[in-house]
Amino acid sequence: MRYNLKEILQNTSSYIFYKNSDDIFEKEYESTLLIDKTRELPQKGINTIFTPFRIMINDHYSDSFFLIKKALDNGVKGFFFDEIRLKEEKYYNFLLETIEQYKDKIDFIIMVPDTIQAIFDLARYTIKNKFTKDVKIITVTGSVGKTSTTEMIYAIFKEKYKIYRGEPMVNLRFRINQKIIEADNDVDFLLFECSGANRGYPKIFSELLTPDACVVTKVGTENLGIFKSLDNIANQKCELMTCLHENNFAVLNDSPEIRRASEKYNCKKIYTKEGDYELIKSDQQGSKFIYKNKEYEIPVVGVHQINNAMKAIEVANGFDVPYETIVSGLKKFQTVGSRWNTDNFNGTLFVSDCPNNPSYETMLSSITTFVNLYKNFENKRIAISGIRSLGNHEKKVHLDLAKFIAQQPLNEVICLESETKIIYEYLKENAPQMQVKYYDKPNSLDKDEPFVQYIINSLGENQAFLMKGQGIDPKIRYEDVFTTLKQVFNKK
Repeated sequence: MRYNLKEILQNTSSYIFYKNSDDIFEKEYESTLLIDKTRELPQKGINTIFTPFRIMINDHYSDSFFLIKKALDNGVKGFFFDEIRLKEEKYYNFLLETIEQYKDKIDFIIMVPDTIQAIFDLARYTIKNKFTKDVKIITVTGSVGKTSTTEMIYAIFKEKYKIYRGEPMVNLRFRINQKIIEADNDVDFLLFECSGANRGYPKIFSELLTPDACVVTKVGTENLGIFKSLDNIANQKCELMTCLHENNFAVLNDSPEIRRASEKYNCKKIYTKEGDYELIKSDQQGSKFIYKNKEYEIPVVGVHQINNAMKAIEVANGFDVPYETIVSGLKKFQTVGSRWNTDNFNGTLFVSDCPNNPSYETMLSSITTFVNLYKNFENKRIAISGIRSLGNHEKKVHLDLAKFIAQQPLNEVICLESETKIIYEYLKENAPQMQVKYYDKPNSLDKDEPFVQYIINSLGENQAFLMKGQGIDPKIRYEDVFTTLKQVFNKK
């Protein structure tokens, strides 16, 4: 999105701290937010970049310092700076040093009381004033399947329309604001994946975005520790419908909790559930199915993905997208993140499915898919980490998972982290046909870690292995097991 400084100053609580000339008010600047060292920097040669920048207040502030200077070296012409930082000598000195060092490159520095609030204000202004009147906004939330559903919608719509999705799996409040002000103003559709993990977020998103359609995927055990019950989780997710009216529509998973939670909202409601489709086939190449008398195909494993596809189809139908476009888009759908990556290591088919914090529901779907796809393998093994954010429900949910696993045709189950001890103990007692091992949370996932070393040494012919674990833990990301195996077995 492009802005002039007058727009920015009028719509945020900000003022110019530094400018190199009055010509800056005659220019337009394109927004590129830099939040931390993982964000991609603009390329050299781009001379009209406006960069809202949040200086970190934790121990990693030096990374932020480095990024500002790196951004300026790459063509960035200005940035936000938190006013409160001026009270700290190290920040104040840094700012003066930066101005002195880059005075020929900086057009401006904008001072704000709170960068996050300033970016929120700018995003709100952008939604109301910067896009064409015909733009349609789609929002997606849920405990399970929101990223895949969002990506399916994107795959369909980009076949025929200009749709802005932004970076996948970026769904928190600050990041949503970031997406808004990075979009082009001439798009046909804006598509946002919206987190409901924080209390009140879906309502904030609804009031900010005023969507034309929203999707609530499956409500599951994720965040039971925070919201206490599935009904409370459903109520939280359905708040994404707050600003829908009678001319809008919502596509909802058909569960009693979502039915109750969605009842009060005044819009068209379309419910989908397992069993609404007729399965033609499901194998390692994907699934074919019939939904409402029409045939579709998705090139990803697992029948649970059909439930996501039905919701994407209903969103497309709601905007009169042609059937041929829907079919073509779904065929090109690709998963993002660490979802169902496969390779062969020393004769073992190894599957890594670690996109985020495992929930009870994703554990069931992943293990079921694994068992069904690879039933011809003599030796089937899985490694699982614990389920988080369950609060007082932790013991019951893990015990229910243990009972499910005990009934599966698995040769070995490796339990990781203290949360899974109840699974380990239950299987030792009640599943004598299985080998069961337990490891405390590893310190790392390199080849010398005992857990990883055990996997490396036990891989062999006619074996299938599923790694289902944490994908968002700041310290341990179990998807790194897959990376380590590629290094050990010299895979590119």
